[in-house]
Amino acid sequence: MRRFFSLLFLSCLLLTALGCQPSINRRAWAVTDLRLLDPLDAPSPSTDLLAVYVRSRGADLEIRLDLLDLPLVPDYDLTLRLLTPTGEITLLLPAKGRPSVIPAESGLRARLVRDPRLDTVTVRLNRLYISQPFSLQAAAYLPGQTTPADETPLVRSDALPPAPRAPALIAFWDVYPAVTPAQALRRWDGAHTGPNGGRHGLKHILDSVETYQRPVALLDLKTPASLAALDFMSALPQVKRLAAQGLLLLPEAAWSQPADMALELSRDAAEGFGLPGSPFVYASGSDPSIGLRRAQPVDSGQRLQPAYRYQFLSLPDASRLARSGMTRLVPLPTTEPAQATSDGPSLEVRRALVEALFSPDETDLVALGGSLPDSTWGVPDMADATFAWLAGHPWVWVLDGYDLMTFPVGGEYNPPALAVSGADPWLEALRRAPDNPITQSAWQTYLTLHAPSDDATLQSLRDAYAGQIGVLLAAAEWAESPSSLADCSRDPDLDGRSECVLANERYFAVIETNGARLSHLFFLDKNGAHQLVAPASQFAVGLSDPSEWRPERGEAADPRLVMGAFSDTTGMFDEFRAESGEAEIRLTGAGRTKIFRLGENGLGVRYQADGPLSTLIPLAVEPRAFYFAPSNYLADLSPSSWTWGPQGGIRAEVRTEADLLAYGFTTLQVYMDSPEDPDLEYPAEHYFPFPFALVTVHAEGEFAVWIEGK
Repeated sequence: MRRFFSLLFLSCLLLTALGCQPSINRRAWAVTDLRLLDPLDAPSPSTDLLAVYVRSRGADLEIRLDLLDLPLVPDYDLTLRLLTPTGEITLLLPAKGRPSVIPAESGLRARLVRDPRLDTVTVRLNRLYISQPFSLQAAAYLPGQTTPADETPLVRSDALPPAPRAPALIAFWDVYPAVTPAQALRRWDGAHTGPNGGRHGLKHILDSVETYQRPVALLDLKTPASLAALDFMSALPQVKRLAAQGLLLLPEAAWSQPADMALELSRDAAEGFGLPGSPFVYASGSDPSIGLRRAQPVDSGQRLQPAYRYQFLSLPDASRLARSGMTRLVPLPTTEPAQATSDGPSLEVRRALVEALFSPDETDLVALGGSLPDSTWGVPDMADATFAWLAGHPWVWVLDGYDLMTFPVGGEYNPPALAVSGADPWLEALRRAPDNPITQSAWQTYLTLHAPSDDATLQSLRDAYAGQIGVLLAAAEWAESPSSLADCSRDPDLDGRSECVLANERYFAVIETNGARLSHLFFLDKNGAHQLVAPASQFAVGLSDPSEWRPERGEAADPRLVMGAFSDTTGMFDEFRAESGEAEIRLTGAGRTKIFRLGENGLGVRYQADGPLSTLIPLAVEPRAFYFAPSNYLADLSPSSWTWGPQGGIRAEVRTEADLLAYGFTTLQVYMDSPEDPDLEYPAEHYFPFPFALVTVHAEGEFAVWIEGK
């Protein structure tokens, strides 16, 4: 049944006229107030009594009843029978009309609040008129019936609280998949998204956790891309605050394969962004509902990650923890998207909680959550209502990290080994590559291309861009032993097409002959190698509409990607004829000539064009500065140049006498303080991958552009 909180106020006005009060207390009910728990045993949710509470508040006695589900308009009658040392008192709480007390001469007046949002009924009495201790019995009736639909046993007002509580785990994966400013905003507080097509995002989970103090596990938040995007959204302080309070469990994330390298990058990013390490681990793709990309590389081994004693894993039985050797296995929830509703937890979830409450097996629990983008938990009113309901029922025990370390284990489970395939040549080359920042960037790109996906077309699209690993590894080798080179006969990406490599002691450039594009540019100084230019595919693939993907087109497979500097807006992938000379590469074709020349102070490109053109120069300056620590990228614009890079680090300067237009991703932060607006026309750079900056040069005839690392 759909019920909205906005209607609750009207209900309270109506019920006040019937002897109810709109507010009954200022303190949350606690476990110590519980007197009785009752199993599921009624024919309808609105008559199924679950719990009885008793407490004193000043001169008042308060009695609360929890029911499985209360409609906005009452369709049930309730009675409370109090057996006191001086006699019996009966409280009649009808669906319609005022509450009454028998005997009437007792002097008692019952004040009543029905709360459909929390599915509770609370009665306040003057305790000076009631001899204590007393025994209490509650009964619920269907309209017109004289036989109770549900009735609790007698319980003393001074009874000890019942021991059992319903243990629940709330865990999410795909928590914050954001590689562009557009995705960062959409996954934070998006419009027309989520399973119901409305507002949805991680923000609403975090706000509800903070408001209602109920812990959740965010299984794959600790990835470089997610943490960097959260930092860009200025959302990390809230994450750190909740983690410090024990309200967020943030496992180390093996977010791709091979798991050991994904975990290394996860730990590096978490440390750089100031998040604590965790004894828990989550391996993305271990849930059968998340399709594995393909047979994993030979060194991926078991699904269990060594050196971690606590691992989230898809288990055959999601209702209990298991053990494999010394590793405690925490179940992933089943993926039921409608667990959270605007009425609180779904009826199925409530019933599961009550069944776990009364289970004779102490290892039983209820695992909730799932893939966040597919879950109603990210909808604002549903998140708020569901967390409020959980917090408002003290007999529900939401487990935190410590609880998961100590909760009883239900049995043994030995995960099967992952399927293995033949050797991956890029993986073997990465294992052999020198340990430097360019190799680390190559690892990040490889992991991005091998992240789990059940989309076969996306898998093919990623494969089209796998060769860029070879380009990055060639640059990593150069950084270890820099030398001069001007050669157009090499094929580092193994795509069957020769690339031009232009290098000296300080710079390393790779130029693609289709489009005469500068795909990569690196700069070397006393502190090591630094990247200045990159193709968009180094950070993200699949940004365009899937209907436009053409994996057979190689680097042109994803049309939204800008695949390197000097990508002309017309004829971006036209064929050019290449000639190499001393420290120079000349490419001619399609009415244009581009001459690339290296000097000690940078790379110069001279254009000779038959007519006007626009060319794009994407800068990806020091991407590791963005992905592995808080960063502040700065821009400096003059009439003939633009300088861009992280504060305190290497910066790239682009100089030209032609018309120059430039912007960095930081200009988009003005949009991030507000929810996503479906009626707002965001700029084009909103959809480019982090950490791109884009320079556009408009010119005709002959002109030159210079790029220098500083």
